[in-house]
Amino acid sequence: MNIIKNNGDRVPYDPSKISSSIKRTGAADRIVKHVVEKVSNRVKDGMTTAKVYAIVREELKEEDLCTACRYNLRNAILRFGPTGFLFEQYVTSVLKSHTYDAHVPEEELEGSCVKHEVDVIAEKNGRRMFIEAKFRHEYKGVVNLKDTMATWSRFLDLVDGAALGNCPHFDEAWIITNARFSDRATTFGTCKGMHLIGWNYPQGRTFAGMVDYNKLYPITVLDEMTDDEIQQIAETGTTLCREMTELEPDSLAQRTGISPGRAEELIKLCAIVIEGSGVKPEKDKK
Repeated sequence: MNIIKNNGDRVPYDPSKISSSIKRTGAADRIVKHVVEKVSNRVKDGMTTAKVYAIVREELKEEDLCTACRYNLRNAILRFGPTGFLFEQYVTSVLKSHTYDAHVPEEELEGSCVKHEVDVIAEKNGRRMFIEAKFRHEYKGVVNLKDTMATWSRFLDLVDGAALGNCPHFDEAWIITNARFSDRATTFGTCKGMHLIGWNYPQGRTFAGMVDYNKLYPITVLDEMTDDEIQQIAETGTTLCREMTELEPDSLAQRTGISPGRAEELIKLCAIVIEGSGVKPEKDKK
């Protein structure tokens, strides 16, 4: 039995890949086994990976809301579109949770030749990082050689600009993305000593891994949260479920215009994502 990938390739259906993707969320073994069995019974030859993903999500929601939300991470990040600004804020929050002093600059920085818009600046252990947050709107999105070379060129111009006193000095150039890197992009980046962090790259320090390790799930994992609510909450600088759980409902309501009752509901849902397990949908509760 074959399934169709996003790029159109047909590959054999592999239940172990479903199992691995669910285990990433920290799901209990019994949940993993049960869901994989139910999904395998529903998969048909010629089904797309997007449809398989939807089935996994559907079955997970029947088992555990917390796990289903965490499994929804990649799709949740796509909800940060279309401009990519919310993704920059999210990257900043993730870096802060990994003990970086990070922020989104309010103004362009003057290089040696021209001004540059910098997505994120981070500092740690006395080193300053120039970071481009490359947001892609679909699963098949790629950061290619041209993107990587352009980032390196901007970094070099800022380094030269710093030598002239035009801007702060940067020690490292990073690209963080929700997509994958092309082979030529990784070859060039590695050659230049850049830090490339993609959805599944590099092994041992992927972007997904950075999120999962400290449960840095974005508020967009909540299907129940509307796009307007996401925008209202993000405008306060809050993009993580963890950050939401640290807020009082009245405070969130005052800062966003969301009703206190709805604010309390969203905070509780975020707490389920971070701390809960074994939480079933309301219709299944007794």
